[in-house]
Formats: sequence, structure tokens, C-alpha cells
Amino acid sequence: MRRFLLLAALVAASTAARAEGYQINSLSAKQQGMAHVGTAMKLGSESIYFNPAALSFQQSRFDMSLGTTLIMPKADYTSSYYNYDDPATVHAKAKRGISTPIFAYVGFKPAKNLGIGIGFYTPYGSSLDWGDNWAGAHLIQDISLAAYTVQPTVSYKICDRVSFGAGLNITWGSFDLARSFFPVGDATNNAIAGLLQSVGMGDYAPAITQVGDQPLVSARLKGDSQVAVGVNLGFMWNITDKWTFGVTYRSKQMMKVKSGSAELIYANETVKQILSATGRIPKMDEGTFRTELPLPWNITFGVSFRPTDRWELAVDVQWVGWKSYKDLNVSFNEQELQIEDIYSVKNYSNTVITRFGAQYRLRDWAALRAGIYVDESPVRSDYFNPETPSMTKVTYTCGVSLRPTKCLSIDVAYNYVSSADPERTGSVPFVNNLTGQTAYFSGNYSVSAHVASIGIGLRF
Repeated sequence: MRRFLLLAALVAASTAARAEGYQINSLSAKQQGMAHVGTAMKLGSESIYFNPAALSFQQSRFDMSLGTTLIMPKADYTSSYYNYDDPATVHAKAKRGISTPIFAYVGFKPAKNLGIGIGFYTPYGSSLDWGDNWAGAHLIQDISLAAYTVQPTVSYKICDRVSFGAGLNITWGSFDLARSFFPVGDATNNAIAGLLQSVGMGDYAPAITQVGDQPLVSARLKGDSQVAVGVNLGFMWNITDKWTFGVTYRSKQMMKVKSGSAELIYANETVKQILSATGRIPKMDEGTFRTELPLPWNITFGVSFRPTDRWELAVDVQWVGWKSYKDLNVSFNEQELQIEDIYSVKNYSNTVITRFGAQYRLRDWAALRAGIYVDESPVRSDYFNPETPSMTKVTYTCGVSLRPTKCLSIDVAYNYVSSADPERTGSVPFVNNLTGQTAYFSGNYSVSAHVASIGIGLRF
């Protein structure tokens, strides 16, 4: 029982932090409008993220870009046994939390062939709230998380058409999540009341049955990771005046939590006293935990084509090394709590993201953008759960830039994120803390999101 509580909660944190549905694809308002391509494009200071090699192609001496994004996800769950003629069967919708990743880049060109700069961005982040008392509350109630990266960067052109670049990724993050210890509802309450009767605590049974559909006890976990360091390497070849090729490599990073904390939240003080007296609730709130989570490597190849002075077309193909997430190990730091180490198999698969984007310069002061990208899910159906309702995504993008003055750019973009299939069916095994038996939480999921971004650019 103790093993399962910590395992389920921490698996929720790690998978939600890194699943495809929570990898940020809006680290530039300009490029978000054209499917977030950019590996083979000369983007000024924004090249710090998309391809460090392109920073030395920056045309102005100073270039700055900053902005934010509003991500509004929607997730629905329907039980595999749902009967549309019976409203009592299970259908749930996650509340619409809003994530607000930010980005800021500064590029400086001290010499003709040299570019230097620094970027700050949030490569991972999410917010999802299913509510305290839905059918899957024993798997996840709510989760909020974010990862932050600072990237100092240098780029050098070895000739007019070829450049290399490198950035140092300095990343840290935090998470906050909650889940119920028992399945919520009368069946659980009546079963616990029966157990109290069997051990001579029958007088306390009514206090349990009267709780109704609220969770008897929930666990809220919080943690901050230590700083992890990786690299972002890039190469760019301006083949002709019309064609450019680029490739980038972003290394894997290990996010280590060495002192996470837990809080136990009871339905009321009476329930706390009753459940604590049974000895069935582990003293998680008296200890700290440690674990480590890999952020996957990325390799991206890109090609851009400029058929005219007004048009630019680009394609990126991105390999994401999710296979590095094979398992999860969790340990409590306090041995006196006697909570055993936890080992959980994940077996994620590597994925491919394919992006197509186009830009049209309508006027010297206005540009239009559009694109589409397909982002594969790394999660197997037999590991599919509401903590990470991961779907293969198809995202449609559009955007516009206005330049009221020569040195100022205002960029806006909108994306609609949809599932490749109308819904995805999956199940996840879990140990019922009440019976000690393994059961399966199954259902059909649908996921979508509206994403809006705004940015400001300065150059001189």
C-alpha cells in the first residue's frame, strides 16, 4: 500500500512533465505561427533556441525577442463501460487550467562572423485539474508543473555560407500534484466501515460513510529539481541564396529531485483520527523523497526555401529520444519510515515530430504565417492514464507580424491542437489500496488545446 501511494503520485509528476502533450511548442510567437519550424531559418536572437549556428547570421548588431503564450488544454474521459442511455455511468472533463510559458532572447553581433547571446524559456509545462472526486481521483486529481532553461550561446561563421553554434542548457523545474489515496465513493466508504466493524471500531463507521463522494484522504506532493546541464549544438549551411540546411542536437538532461515533500489532506479531522489509528496510512508527510527523471535528447533536421523575396517555406523533422525514459526509481530519504524503494517500468518509445511552415511578406511592415505539424505520442496504450492523456497530435497554426517602425516587431499567433484520432482507448493497472489487488482503470480519452502567443521584437 505504501509503495503504491508514492509510486502513483510520483509517476504522475514525471510522466506529465515529459509526455508529448506537455512539451512546449510555443517558444517564439513568430515561429509558432508557422508550425514552430526554424532549424534552417535565420531568426536573429530566436536562433538561440531553434539553431544556435544561425545566430552569427544575425543582420543587426543587437536583436531581442520576448513574449508569452496562453495554453488552454481540454481533456475528456469516458469510461469503457459508458452507456449513453444511463447518465449515472462515468463521463468526466478536466477543468481548463491555463499554462503561461514565457521566452526571452537577446543576441549581439560583436564581429562580422561572430554572434553571442542568451535565452530564457520554458521547454516543459502543464496544468490539468480533473477535480477532487471524479472516478480516477485515485490516479490523479490535479497537477501543475514547469521547467525553466537559461541558455548562453555562441555562434561562428567559418565562411559566408557555413556556421556552427553551441549553447549551454541550464535547466531546473518544479511540480505540484495531488491524488486520492482510495477510490472515491460509497463503495470505498462502506468497505472501510466494514473493516472498522471487524476490528472493533464500529462506532467510528458512520463518520466514514457520511463523507459521501469526497476523498477520505489525498496526498499532495511538491518538489524542486536540482539544476541540470546539457548542450544545444547547431550547424547551418546556406547552400544557395534560396536554399538553407540546418541540423541541431539537444542533449538529454537528468532532472534530480533530492528532497521532495508530501502533505496528507483528510476529509475532516475525525476521518484523520480514524484512519491514522488504523495504521493503514503511511507517514509520507514526515519524510522526503528523491528520484531522477530524464529529459530526452532531440535531433532536428531542417530545410528552408525562398522561391521569391516575399515567400519562405520550411520543413523540420525532429527525433525525440523518449526511449531514454525506460523506468522510474523512487526512494525515501528517511530509512526509519521503512518505505521500500520503488521501481516502475515505463518503456516509452522514440517519436518523430514533422513540421511544415510558410511565411509570406505581405508588405515591408506585415508578414503572414501558417503551418501544420504532427507530434507522435510516446505512451503505449497499456500505460495510458489520465495523468498523461497523451495522444498523437495534429496542430494547425497561423500568425501575423506587424512592424510599425524599423526597429520594432509585434508578433501574434494562434494554434489549434487536436488528436490524430477522435479519441484514444487505454488502460493502466493500479493496486487498490483497500483490497491490495491489482485492477485496471480503462476508458476513452480525447484531448485538444487552444494556444495563443504574443511577442515583441527589437533590433538596431
